Amino acid sequence: MSTDSGRTWREKSLAGKVDFHALDTASDATVYGYDSAEGLLRVSADGMTWEDRAALRALDIAVSPTAPGTVLATTETGVVRSTDGGRTFAPAAGRVLAYVSWAAPDALYGIDPDGVLYRGRTGRLLDAGRRRPGRRPQALTAVDARRLLVATGDGVYESRDAGRRFERRMAVESRGH
Repeated sequence: MSTDSGRTWREKSLAGKVDFHALDTASDATVYGYDSAEGLLRVSADGMTWEDRAALRALDIAVSPTAPGTVLATTETGVVRSTDGGRTFAPAAGRVLAYVSWAAPDALYGIDPDGVLYRGRTGRLLDAGRRRPGRRPQALTAVDARRLLVATGDGVYESRDAGRRFERRMAVESRGH
């Protein structure tokens, strides 16, 4: 946990016990975390005590900004959806995505393994693929309905127009061995 915009960090819970590869917070402050080592979605109301929910193989999760019990997870067969707080997930639907981020009811973003960005509404990705920022996506964050950050193998890219254009904000150089 950080209380100074990430300058310093302190352990809050599960240190050394859980490998959270994805975390998201619902509008009611419930924290959802995907424990990749155990293949479990874990949920906490206070960030201290955690309840195990569904077992699944996922890469990323996103929680609805208006319905705290609605969770999406990216899997190797497509995006799965839960409407019961991650206890159960409906079978995969739609395209395979690597990362998802849900900033507003009309601003669900997903990026596929090739780096193509998609936008949707009400929890469904509808729009055709948009411009590809960088290469090899590694993270996606929708700050709000129009501002996106995408980390890739060659840098961090920002869009301020809902993904129509991206500008590289930080370059990353690959170092071969």
